[in-house]
Amino acid sequence: MSNNEPKVKKQDLTPMIKSVIFLFFLAAAVWPADLRAQNLPDLKSQAGWKEKDKQDFLKFLKSDKQAPVTGQVKSVPGGGDRNWTPRKARYLTLALAGESILTVDNAGKRATAPLAFGPELLAGGHLFSWIRYYGGLKYNRTTQARLAGGHARLEHYEIPAGIELALIPLGTPQTRYVLLRAGVSAHYFTGPVKKTALNPSLLGWHEAWNVALGYEWQFADSRWRANILAEGCRSFVHKNSPEFYQAGLTAGLAYTF
Repeated sequence: MSNNEPKVKKQDLTPMIKSVIFLFFLAAAVWPADLRAQNLPDLKSQAGWKEKDKQDFLKFLKSDKQAPVTGQVKSVPGGGDRNWTPRKARYLTLALAGESILTVDNAGKRATAPLAFGPELLAGGHLFSWIRYYGGLKYNRTTQARLAGGHARLEHYEIPAGIELALIPLGTPQTRYVLLRAGVSAHYFTGPVKKTALNPSLLGWHEAWNVALGYEWQFADSRWRANILAEGCRSFVHKNSPEFYQAGLTAGLAYTF
């Protein structure tokens, strides 16, 4: 061979060797996962599994491989306040009341005042599904006979409070209720007349027992209810309080929230 022949330049194989080594490790990392997926036995025919199928399945479970998540996934915060309880329903009732007052004087003589109308506002809530509590304010203008003749016009404020039972009669829809109320009330009478001009005098503060019986129905797919009640009360009879009775009808609308 002549010294004048061109020399062959040696090719640098270092980059190729590095690429081959990288691909080898990459294949080694990916291959076991694919191999495990391919070696999984048929999960639809577990009754026909052999011992090898069972061992392959156990190896798959121990590999902690997560199943792929597809579709839309919504993150739901866990935990939360486990002590939270739903708030019980409350309601407001606006009604029109028509009532008459009967008084009894010291001699046992009875006197009945004409029917008086006025608004009533109640607020309440549920102790249980069929037991409610209530409290509110009622107002009207009534009259009382004077000793000297004629009548005195009195303003009457009433503050009732008590318990209400909402009972569902047998064979009726669950949006119909029989209402039973029992409670107490404070009554305040005021007017341009002196106590000595009345017998008995209703002026001032007095306490009374309250009872009522009525019917209520709820409008379909609504928070509104309508009710009508027959109400009555009897005053606490003691030394400084007159004896009087009150009876009438009340009709109103209630809104639950």
